[in-house]
Amino acid sequence: MRMRSNADPPDGWPRPRRSAGRVLGVVVAGLVSGLLAVAAAGAGDVLEGAGFALAAALAGHVAAIGINILRPPRAAAGGRRIGVTEAGERGPAFPYARLPYYLLGATLLLTALLAAGFAVVVAAGGGVIGWLVAVVAGGFAVFVGWFLVVVLRLAPGTIVLTTSGIYHRSLVLEHFVPWEAVVDVEARDTWITVRALPMEGTRERRHTGRLHTFEGTLLPFLVVRTWWLGAGAVPAYRALRSRLDHPESRHDFD
Repeated sequence: MRMRSNADPPDGWPRPRRSAGRVLGVVVAGLVSGLLAVAAAGAGDVLEGAGFALAAALAGHVAAIGINILRPPRAAAGGRRIGVTEAGERGPAFPYARLPYYLLGATLLLTALLAAGFAVVVAAGGGVIGWLVAVVAGGFAVFVGWFLVVVLRLAPGTIVLTTSGIYHRSLVLEHFVPWEAVVDVEARDTWITVRALPMEGTRERRHTGRLHTFEGTLLPFLVVRTWWLGAGAVPAYRALRSRLDHPESRHDFD
């Protein structure tokens, strides 16, 4: 029996949380998508059919996100990449997977389109209440579109391990932690936690201001969700753990 090294995560990690509620949510989203697709096919009006089609696509993508989250990542393939931090420092990189970006991007785009379309339809009906609802819906569409632009501008997210520290670019946050500030590296259920102290040399850039995603709520810890890393989750954890335990390896690009 092979002994697990200090650089190895727990057996079977990462472990997606397959609760009954999450599985039911995926099933419901899939059923709603199918019903909306049938409604779109039977709609007599073009605009009505387009609305049902967009709603069906949105529900389908939500279901796909749920399925993808519940599945364990496949084994990593291919060699390690070299990345660059926002300060120009190079090192081994573990970029975010493409499928989660597509699913999130498509979901946000469909949401913005539906909200904008709803705003136009309500405004066309006239009336004070109609215009107020249209303003709210239109503002929501603009907000979702703005968030999508920020996410795409920073894409793809990545982890870069440099000689001086760890750089993480997530959906809307850039975070750099020097090795001197790192206390531990942990493999949690569905994310990697780099426990760090708020020391000099730490850099943070929040591209959405006070609007945080999961990673921004746990600062100064550096947190990476395994769903975004996909097949790179286990190699990323091993590299982080190894460089923390063996400082001499931080100069290696392998």
